[in-house]
Amino acid sequence: MKSIDKAMSALRLLVDSGGELRVGETSRHLKMTRGNASRLLASLARGGLLEQDPATQRYRAGILSVEIAASFHRNFDLVEEARKEMEDLARQTEHTVWLGVLSGTEVIVLKTVRGPQPIQFTVEPGHRLPAHAAAMGKALLALKSDQEIHALFAADPEPLTTQTKTSIDELLRDIAMTRMRGYAVSNQELFEGVKAISVGFEDPQKSMGAAISVSYPLFSIEKTGDQPIIDALLLFARSFGTRIGDKRWML
Repeated sequence: MKSIDKAMSALRLLVDSGGELRVGETSRHLKMTRGNASRLLASLARGGLLEQDPATQRYRAGILSVEIAASFHRNFDLVEEARKEMEDLARQTEHTVWLGVLSGTEVIVLKTVRGPQPIQFTVEPGHRLPAHAAAMGKALLALKSDQEIHALFAADPEPLTTQTKTSIDELLRDIAMTRMRGYAVSNQELFEGVKAISVGFEDPQKSMGAAISVSYPLFSIEKTGDQPIIDALLLFARSFGTRIGDKRWML
């Protein structure tokens, strides 16, 4: 089991490192000798999960990893279903649009689309965000019962900024507001100076949930406010939700 845990840690490090790994950094992060790190990466390469660039000696995702990712996306039709409409939403709001799914107490970013604003805030696909601080996380938690949310968070959430909700009761009050108004808000709770709004969806055929969010630096809305962004996101939600059969959004 320890070898499996190490392999999983190496694959997670690959994602967090931007898609490439060296033996040295694997050794440091996983607290193992260079020899063991080299053998671990070589073993993953033999299995197809990684491949090594002969010129740089760096490891990257192998063909089996690519096939697993492709299989996931085939089964998670919301990603492809949302692609064009995300592009339209990014053009309309002029800001970055994200799509993510819930994994425990984290949100995994699956897709980002940048808008035309010259200054953008974005997180690349594959990154994980704390659900209690991210707008997408709160939109997805709002699809669960309070009892389920309590079960997910064994302890109070960790602060990311001075605005982060750091108690379960505070988080539940915020999620109750999310259910009432139809969208979640993260106002500098994840990153200072950045606000995000998000809506959640459920695929009734596969019982899977996903969230779409728009993020923007606060200085970009000083003159106009963010109501036009909220209106555009809710219009997107009604159209997309109706198309995938999510009854909460059906017109």
